[in-house]
Amino acid sequence: MKKSTMPTWVFVLGMALIIEAPIAVSLPPDVSAGSPCCSITTIDMKTGIVMAKNTATGETFEFRLVNAAQIRNIKIGDQVSTDLQTREVTVHSFQPVDGTLIVTPRSPPPMK
Repeated sequence: MKKSTMPTWVFVLGMALIIEAPIAVSLPPDVSAGSPCCSITTIDMKTGIVMAKNTATGETFEFRLVNAAQIRNIKIGDQVSTDLQTREVTVHSFQPVDGTLIVTPRSPPPMK
């Protein structure tokens, strides 16, 4: 490299890092999690079991939070994403909360 281009290159790289750093820091922590597909329908505070419903299919499933103390951080209507292969659940509340599926998704009851 030429001596005269090195300081320009370093300056451009430095500016790119300075500009991108606030953007990276401001992204919510659940960006890497799956897209929300479901929403919480019930929360049983005694058992720690949470039920959610897939908004597209109507299937429901139950899960437990990895950290039971975080049950106070979620509410009915919070968006949920699931990974059926790993049985992981992420609740997209103010601060993302992780859980584990305990029952496989069930189809909704037939309409009468």
